[in-house]
Parts: sequence; structure tokens; C-alpha cells
Amino acid sequence: MNKRSSLDQPLYNTVRSLILLKLRNGEWKPGDKIPTEPELAKLFSVSVGTVRKAVEDLVSEQVLIRRARIGTTVSTHEKYNQFSTFFNFSNRFDSEMLIEPKLLSFKKILANKEIGKSLGVKGGEALFVIDNLRLIDGKPTMFDRIWLPQRKFTQLTQNEFENRKGSIYSLYQSQFMMTIVRINEQVEAIQAPEFVRLELGLKKTDPVLKISRYAYTYGDEVVEYRNRYVNTSISLYQNEIGLRE
Repeated sequence: MNKRSSLDQPLYNTVRSLILLKLRNGEWKPGDKIPTEPELAKLFSVSVGTVRKAVEDLVSEQVLIRRARIGTTVSTHEKYNQFSTFFNFSNRFDSEMLIEPKLLSFKKILANKEIGKSLGVKGGEALFVIDNLRLIDGKPTMFDRIWLPQRKFTQLTQNEFENRKGSIYSLYQSQFMMTIVRINEQVEAIQAPEFVRLELGLKKTDPVLKISRYAYTYGDEVVEYRNRYVNTSISLYQNEIGLRE
């Protein structure tokens, strides 16, 4: 292996990319133990120190998990988690939230130009569109409209989605080998559309927080696009950035 790539990036970044490629190809599956650092060093023809730096980066990004007496394993969206790592909300009282999902609709449609662009697919491609409500302490609080490329979730059914155990991302991972490793969100305050007002019990003048989310799997591939509408009188969006000590 060359000490530098064509972009002259640090060698550990090259090793990191090679590990991600194996995850993307399914060679190491969610929950699997990956080879030891000396074994990876031999596999990639680099030093153990270089491998360690690459692995440390992926552990910090929660792609890999180090477990005492077990080794390093591929992260999973644990089934027992009500939501995944990417749920960035709290209630206004800073207390534990009782959250219940409620499926409103599950349909198959053809992608229009706008949604196709968001998912990186051609217009006219088959999609699933799912309307999902979240109740906090029994009160309708979040409305999600989710779009998925049907070709990536070919066997997905309404019953399977509605009766999943754990988070939506856990379902993607366990049933379709689609691991969400990164999200990109764009946030804006808007006047609630009528279909959102009806489900969240809002007035015409009530604003909502709209969050447009792109969810990526390995290889920077978008596999889900969603619009989330939040009643911020009940729940607040939170985002923590920087070093925690």
C-alpha cells in the first residue's frame, strides 16, 4: 500500500476508508467482531499504530464499539432503544418522556423531481411514503413524513413497520442491512401545513419546527429522506457540539 493516496491524505484515513468499505460490502455485519488491530495491520500492510488511529476515529463516530474482554465490534441500532442515536429532543420539563409511535399511513408512490433529488433517485422511481406520529405523554407532538427508495427496502410491509421492535433505524439495519451512520438536518420555523395542524391539534397561527433530514448509510449514500414537524410547546430540539469533560 502506498504511504499516501492520490489526495495525499494521512494513511490512517485510507485505512479508515478501507474498513468502511468492508462494512458497506457486508463483510463485517452489525454486531460482528472485527479482526484485531495486529490482524488489520497485516491485512492492510500498515503499522498497528496506523490501524489504531483509524479504529479510534470510527469508535468516536460510533461506527465501531470497543468492548472489554470482547474486542471491537460493529455498532448496531439496539432493538431495545426506543429511538436511535439521532433523536435530538427533550421535553420542556427536562424529565423522562413517555414516547409512543402511531402509524398514520403507508403508501407506495412514484418519485417526483423534488423528492427524487433529495434521495438521489430518478423521477418516477418507486418509493414508500410513510406518515408516522409520535405522542409524548399521550399528546401528539411530532409528525414525520418519511420517503424510502422501494428498491432498497423491497420486502418492507406496513405490518412490519408498524409492529417493529425498537427504532425505525434498527428495523432498517436488522431487516435490510441498511445501517444509518450519519444524518444531515436543516431546521426552520414555519406556519404549520393543514395536514400537520390536524394531527398535532394546532391552530392556524401556531408555528412548528420543520426539520428536513437526510439519513446516510456507508459510502455517503442517502437511504431515507424525511420531514419532521414538531410542536415546540411540548418538545424542544437540542444539539450539543464540542468537548464534554
